[in-house]
Amino acid sequence: NELSGSIPAEIGELSNLTYLVLRGNELSGSIPAEIGELSNLTYLVLRGNRLSGSIPAEIGELSNLTYLVLRGNRLSGSIPAEIGELSNLIGLGLSGNQFTGSIPAEIGELSNLDTLDLSCNRLSGSIPAELGELSNLERLDLGFNELTGSIPAELGETTILNLKCFTDVEGSVHEANIESIRLWGITTGCERQRFCPSRTVNRAQMAAFLYRAAEHLYGAPAPTGEVRLSDVADDAWYRAEARWAVGNGVIRAPGGNFDPAGAVTRADMAEMLVAAFAHLSAPERAEGRFTDTAGLTDGAVRAVEGIAAAGVTTGCAADPPRYCPDKTVTRAQMASFLARAVQSAP
Repeated sequence: NELSGSIPAEIGELSNLTYLVLRGNELSGSIPAEIGELSNLTYLVLRGNRLSGSIPAEIGELSNLTYLVLRGNRLSGSIPAEIGELSNLIGLGLSGNQFTGSIPAEIGELSNLDTLDLSCNRLSGSIPAELGELSNLERLDLGFNELTGSIPAELGETTILNLKCFTDVEGSVHEANIESIRLWGITTGCERQRFCPSRTVNRAQMAAFLYRAAEHLYGAPAPTGEVRLSDVADDAWYRAEARWAVGNGVIRAPGGNFDPAGAVTRADMAEMLVAAFAHLSAPERAEGRFTDTAGLTDGAVRAVEGIAAAGVTTGCAADPPRYCPDKTVTRAQMASFLARAVQSAP
């Protein structure tokens, strides 16, 4: 849905409520302390909202709770020790927030817990040995925090996972590719824990993405020599990447005009990929694979067909086969183009 505003304190008057699932809305404000009055609650799922503030200590009064999922909000502060009082808890998911402080040792008292996900926060300190007392624990994800020290031997054979951190790409057809380029160091997102998948990619950003992808595949990118770009300031964050892209023929800058804010089209993307990666190539002659590329330059048509042959794209429509060369590329689409290009390398 598109629910907004805060969770009303009056929700605590629903004494017979057993399921409270408000996932994927735009709820803001804090979690009301009155939620602790819902003594019959077994499921509390508030993931994917804009909730802020801390988890109220009253959460520990929900003695019948089996699942507590608050992933993908803007919650902060420390994780309350009172969570350790939720003796029936099976799943605890607090990832993708801004929690700080240490992992409460009291979580080790949740003997029924089989899934614990505290990833993508700002937790610090060491992993408490008490987590080794969770005899039913099958999945543990503490990745992307600021933890120190070693993994306690008490954890034994527990599966420790480093999963996804972007909270705004779940369910997208591009999700796996977005996470791939994150793991390869090609992107860190548009801000903490967000990728902004629907934003259009500009030429400055594309230069940076391609530079990092080339670095991932080949090590240190090739030197560029002297490249003068009249519209790229000396202190621009993308200056080195733009000079690399132009110097190596990956992005054209006629007359030294780079046009950093210019949008990247799907036709541009094809030419850039073929120029950036040695294992991608354009055929000597276009075959007319797509019905809507006739208006492009011969080089652009061949580049499109080259990346299609390599499995980097299947086009935008199948019947008739179209590539949509003039459409601009979103960050999500860029991730898929780039991930497939990297994965197609021998």
